[in-house]
Amino acid sequence: MANSLCSLGLQNTGDLSCGPSRGILKKLSIFNGVLDATDYADEATLFNNLVTNSKLSKKDPNKVFILQEAQDIVDNSGANKEGTLGLGFKTTLLEGLPSYTIKIFASADELKRLRAMNNKTVRVFEHDANGLQWGTKSGANYKGFQAKLFFSGNRLATGQNVEEGVVVVTISILSVSEYLDNAYYANLSAFNIEDIKGLLDAQLRKISNASNVYKIAVEILGSNIVGPYNLYDDYSTLLAALTFTAGTGANYGTSLAITSVALDSTLKALTVTFDSTAYTALAAGTKIQLSGPTPATLDTADITGIEMLPVIVVR
Repeated sequence: MANSLCSLGLQNTGDLSCGPSRGILKKLSIFNGVLDATDYADEATLFNNLVTNSKLSKKDPNKVFILQEAQDIVDNSGANKEGTLGLGFKTTLLEGLPSYTIKIFASADELKRLRAMNNKTVRVFEHDANGLQWGTKSGANYKGFQAKLFFSGNRLATGQNVEEGVVVVTISILSVSEYLDNAYYANLSAFNIEDIKGLLDAQLRKISNASNVYKIAVEILGSNIVGPYNLYDDYSTLLAALTFTAGTGANYGTSLAITSVALDSTLKALTVTFDSTAYTALAAGTKIQLSGPTPATLDTADITGIEMLPVIVVR
């Protein structure tokens, strides 16, 4: 037998019948967390974790941020760097990094939120039109590919092409070894990707107060100069039925009881009443954080696609 180390780095070249390859991109999702082996024990478990994680607060490290569906995709991957010798030998020295330009439909408001991620290193899952989700593994952990994103759009439409509402997403993959040599897929074709939710921020805002009784609006901030979108008309009764919490002190960890939450149809707001005795006992100038339920709780209460952001009020 000839002396050789080649067998240590070679793989057999057979292939499974109907073995999958990447299909046309349907959606990207940003996921900077990790899923361990129990989280992807089977396809249903993995999908349910993705749905659950999409309804987490944006502050949670395992939050899934799903983007709108791709309407156009162009491969802009870098060319391989080649080297030659004087007598004609030619070889690839360095493989070009994958890069794509993707077009999605999104409003000017959504574009503002997306641009907060420009040039930041994130991890992304690819969801393709064949129902496959693609990511990578580190040990037993399943995670997204390292990438940098850049979002642009909201320029004047020229009327020459489809431009109105089109947002351009540039994705630059940072690791060829992750993206090609260590790509793994999950077959989620039996599930509806639309169940993985993108959320809107709904900000609680103090309008006024009389002693321990506070008027609180619930609003989605946007680009409309007249003012934000008020959730009252859509969800007033449901909002009043929610359980709100309040806290003071370090990290707002000291609970402050809320006596009631009622509707104010004139102001299109909630009337939040703190416990009178506990409120009176607070020193003047004490900061109070008022918080709504988690996105998952809101979803269960039929207030879907919303993350409620807390407001700080002063005693």
